Amino acid sequence: MQEERDKDVLLEVDGLVKHFGKNEVLNGISTKIMRGEKVAVIGPSGSGKSTFLRCLNLLEQPSGGNIYFEGESILETKSINTFRRKMGMVFQHFNLFNNLTVLENIMFAPVKLAKVDLRKQKAARRKLKIRQFFGKDRDKHIEIETNTAQIEKEAKDRALALLTRIGLADKASAYPSTLSGGQRQRIAIVRALAMNPKVMLFDEPTSALDPEMVGEVLELIKELADEGMTMVIVTHEMGFAREVATRVLFMDGGKIQEQGPPEKVFGAPENERLKDFLSKVL
Repeated sequence: MQEERDKDVLLEVDGLVKHFGKNEVLNGISTKIMRGEKVAVIGPSGSGKSTFLRCLNLLEQPSGGNIYFEGESILETKSINTFRRKMGMVFQHFNLFNNLTVLENIMFAPVKLAKVDLRKQKAARRKLKIRQFFGKDRDKHIEIETNTAQIEKEAKDRALALLTRIGLADKASAYPSTLSGGQRQRIAIVRALAMNPKVMLFDEPTSALDPEMVGEVLELIKELADEGMTMVIVTHEMGFAREVATRVLFMDGGKIQEQGPPEKVFGAPENERLKDFLSKVL
């Protein structure tokens, strides 16, 4: 039964610690993110929320503890990019490439990584041919089923479909600097979706937006939640966390002080620091 339960755990954090010099930002955080779960991380500024999120895909290197993705330690892997392909990340300030068009931004990572894979396949086939020349592995064969043109076409089709989904297909040739904040953040979200991730990580995705732009971004995130996407979202939008999250983590002082379903965390909090926090933000 334990093995069956473990298969439902997508991300597991075990005793996570993070120091910046002598400043301890995360102090022994442990939690599990289940497949399909929507976890909202709330708390005051400086509580370690964003650092926690950035540690999940090693944008910040933990000082201690471990992080497991589908049961495999991401701290012990030789290539973190293997895991990052499966984790979509959306930042506060969009992080789009201003020198690329909207379409090129969305295509960039899928094309780059697919070409890396293609080069690896070709190199493996060349090595196999050399071994076969010397009479080894004659029964083996490496089939390469794609090429550069096909990679670019598939990425373009996927990008255009995603832009159509969010009503911005007419902006495919535009540059990010010409768009509103809400448009740029929605494009940042679908750029992450272009990699077909298993989990989406959102770091305060509405904090840099004008108030009138917040709704369109939150609506897109709600759609992803309704479709079953696993997500971890650091947010100051308490109403959104209450409505969309299946579990809420309250962080303070680099620790998870309280967690539970939103109706419990918001409706009947037990931690005194959480009670004080909610009294100021609700």
